[in-house]
Amino acid sequence: MGKEDIPRGKSSFPFPIKNLNMGLVFKLLLFFIAISWIFSKLMGFFLRSKLKQFVAHSDNLQKEEQRRKRPADGSVNVDFVPTDFKERKSKEIRGGDYVDYEEVKE
Repeated sequence: MGKEDIPRGKSSFPFPIKNLNMGLVFKLLLFFIAISWIFSKLMGFFLRSKLKQFVAHSDNLQKEEQRRKRPADGSVNVDFVPTDFKERKSKEIRGGDYVDYEEVKE
């Protein structure tokens, strides 16, 4: 298909743009590809730095919270004791309910 086969006023380009310089289109395409590549690299750098800051901040908060929860004198504090634990413990062992056993001598 040569240039003489294309009717005058019609272009072989699928878009309705007349007298479009293909060199210009190629340059614009390269320009936009380069800009998007640079933008993606900058965004990757920015997101990595922000993620490092976030991790460092959360680590500091966690360490501070652990320091606050730790008792200073070394004693152990129990924050939560289930209510059924006290009831169950008092019902399981009653005075006089012991199992007889025999000592085995070897």
